[in-house]
Amino acid sequence: MSNPMQTHGAFSWMELQSGDADKAKAFYSSLLDWGTETIDVGAGAYTMIANGDDKIGGFTPPMNGARGWLPYVTVDDVDARVEKARSLGATITSEPVSIPNVGRFATLTDPVGGVIALITYEAPANE
Repeated sequence: MSNPMQTHGAFSWMELQSGDADKAKAFYSSLLDWGTETIDVGAGAYTMIANGDDKIGGFTPPMNGARGWLPYVTVDDVDARVEKARSLGATITSEPVSIPNVGRFATLTDPVGGVIALITYEAPANE
């Protein structure tokens, strides 16, 4: 099976944007048996979600007031794909930004109201 973090067009990460990460963590850990790990990302704490050994997402505070699940899709070039999305009628809600040791991402609202994040991950250190 291909790695979704290296496959253009693949859903690769999910974040729950909420005002209460602890409550969300308790709910989903009980409901789905997810594990969590909170790490320091420099600008604060980030709680990652694990399904077994696989890291699949995280819990974050709301961005731009939005609450709910935010899917991330891997793309070959975030900046180029953001410009293409803009030309196709998307509203860019968060311009591309780089996160050290993770990659570069942006969020957009498509012409029918769907919200999605596009991300190009940094190459793993062992490549």
